[in-house]
Amino acid sequence: MIDRWLVRRFVSNPERVGEARTREAYGVLEGFASIVVNVVVFAVKLVPGVMIGSISLVADAFHSLGDVLSAIVVIWGFKVAARPSDREHPFGHGRVESVATLVIGILLFVAAWEFGQNSVIRLLNPKPVAASNVLLALLAVTLVLKEWLSRFARDLGRRIDSSVLEGDFWHHRSDVFATAVVIVALFAARFGWDWVDGVAGLVIAGFIAYAAYELTRKAINPLIGEAPSPQLLAAIKETALCVPEVDQVHDVIVHFYGGVMVTSLHIEISDSLDITRAHDVAEAVESALNERFNGWAVVHLDPVNRKHPLYAEVQSFLEESLPVIPYAEGFHDLRIVGSADPCYVIFDLKADSHHAPAIADRLREAVAHRFPDVAKVVVNVEPRYVY
Repeated sequence: MIDRWLVRRFVSNPERVGEARTREAYGVLEGFASIVVNVVVFAVKLVPGVMIGSISLVADAFHSLGDVLSAIVVIWGFKVAARPSDREHPFGHGRVESVATLVIGILLFVAAWEFGQNSVIRLLNPKPVAASNVLLALLAVTLVLKEWLSRFARDLGRRIDSSVLEGDFWHHRSDVFATAVVIVALFAARFGWDWVDGVAGLVIAGFIAYAAYELTRKAINPLIGEAPSPQLLAAIKETALCVPEVDQVHDVIVHFYGGVMVTSLHIEISDSLDITRAHDVAEAVESALNERFNGWAVVHLDPVNRKHPLYAEVQSFLEESLPVIPYAEGFHDLRIVGSADPCYVIFDLKADSHHAPAIADRLREAVAHRFPDVAKVVVNVEPRYVY
């Protein structure tokens, strides 16, 4: 209930999740909610933690303070990412979201190292700690608050497909686990098990380190160019194939700039279409992709003559030959140019990059031997980044 109220109150046009300003509003909302909750949680944990001398509770308090710093980074990241494109950044500033995620991950790694060291010292030199029932009750309340905040970040992140908010979800969720461990440690201290406080500190450091690893991994992948998911590729091809007169889709390349997706692809059409109609088909595919995915699409036309006397025979030969060749993954964009005698056979090969040149040579020889009327065989080896 409160989640929906917050979204309605602070996000204009919440359904337009592809727009930069809407993404910014969602990110800023989660960031400020995180700051408010974590400042309260930090104070609740720090003061009694110092008073009773619990290293695990103090570590957990600063873990919550780290969430405040992370929230500031989240707000900064979304505000910068929402800036329009300029001369220096023609694709916009969307990848700043990934930079913000990376900064959060680094901060978490530093926190994990510091608290891991302090916990080892406490484990080697245990000290008695005593927690009242009131303190344990307060910690239980902070656990509930952090669980709500983690789910809030997760839900907002799913709405706008944001790795930053997903990372903040794991950040908050690690705090939930950490607080639960602290409660167990403080309760164990009542039975004289003072060493549990140091162990709990190490466990919390482990939670923080794992969250840092997940964040940095997810932040680095978009920055260095991660592969599009099979689901996204299927959706792109499905959208293009819904346009009449598009026979096949291949050579899909996708680049992400935050919430903006830049796509290029090849479509196969009949070579009987006149140039005006072919251009209309390409523009229809671009419009369909731009409408479904927030970004920009560019379409390349491959005119194919499937009525050529040799087309069906060459296609069947390749379909039979490739499965028995190790490391060969497939072919597409088969074109036969010219009359039956002589003619050129041209197609694209998808294969393991290390073995692709040898496979291409083998296929050239096989096609030339099987079809002596073919004057030339051209095999274009695709790079790994096209699908």
